[in-house]
Amino acid sequence: MSEIVRVATKAIRMMLREQDDPELILISFPGSSGARVSIFRHSRTNFLYAVKCVKNSRVSLVDEIARKEILIPYLRDHLPKVLWCQIVDGFEVMISECTGVHTLHRLITDSNMPQVYLLAVWKDVVETLVHMWKISQHKFQEALCPRFFPARIQRIKEGLQSVVFGGVRLSECWDLPVIINGNEYFSVSESLEKITQVGKPMMGVVCHGDPQPSNIVVGGSHTWYCVDWEWAGPHQDWRMMLAHLYGWWSTRCLVLTSKPVVRVYGKRLEIEYEAIIPVHLQPYRDIAMLAVPIMSNGFSNKETVCDINRFLSALYFGELRFLGLWGREVFASSMLAQAVITANQQGQGESLQPFQFPQQKEQVNV
Repeated sequence: MSEIVRVATKAIRMMLREQDDPELILISFPGSSGARVSIFRHSRTNFLYAVKCVKNSRVSLVDEIARKEILIPYLRDHLPKVLWCQIVDGFEVMISECTGVHTLHRLITDSNMPQVYLLAVWKDVVETLVHMWKISQHKFQEALCPRFFPARIQRIKEGLQSVVFGGVRLSECWDLPVIINGNEYFSVSESLEKITQVGKPMMGVVCHGDPQPSNIVVGGSHTWYCVDWEWAGPHQDWRMMLAHLYGWWSTRCLVLTSKPVVRVYGKRLEIEYEAIIPVHLQPYRDIAMLAVPIMSNGFSNKETVCDINRFLSALYFGELRFLGLWGREVFASSMLAQAVITANQQGQGESLQPFQFPQQKEQVNV
């Protein structure tokens, strides 16, 4: 991390062309791309700068800035200005105006602001994104989709080979049936194969690409700004976007109520766990659900429901690769369980619904 700080400090000095040291006030957790963002305060003007440093990213910062331009007609008031972008000591560095110090994720989980305020911000985020999706609908062209699903699934498969949870290496039980809290499901390999059966959407939309609270920076007076535009652009699959909008609350906010048990027994992978969404976070997930009927026309098509669950399962499988970056390794068992359950939730009955997790409990007020 000291190398990131050194490069970020050098870059901010290069941009400002000053000898005095800007004050480093915050360093973000790494994203899935490995990028780190350092927040600096100018010693005389108190102006804040966000300095993003990345090396060997799949999407260059130059391309990320170009993708941000696609969002401007729809999110003009919710995008910070990019001030500087260069290569510094082998790192790509981008400096932008810092519109707020903390992400919505950080503020919600740390309870640094009243929940009623943060709920209002999140509601505005969801409504704004839904409006952008509605007015940007067009014929979907898979080859132009920034988040090409088959390539994403392949990366997930490769990344999962090195995942270890509960002392068990996932690659060693890849083809074993999975028993979750006594219920039997298909193996990890079969579950991933089910996900690949996702159908083509009738429409594409313009989208940020990863619309979740970790990519929303909160400013003052209910203002908010989208950051991390590397997957932004047109021809997004709206079902993937909807899954990300909802799925974040399980990937980042799930709370374990007991220590998970993982074992390989009788040629079966067994997982026992109990987890909840804390009661004060449930309204955020409910707000995300407001996008469902608007984007899906009420889920009249069963296959649409199955496809949304396939995308949601892909999100859970994908997050398993990065839990170590966020210090959440203990959640690997529950995340894998949710991924498998959701991948297998392609039932035949009339009761099939999106976002239904039999093993995930709601916390209730006592």
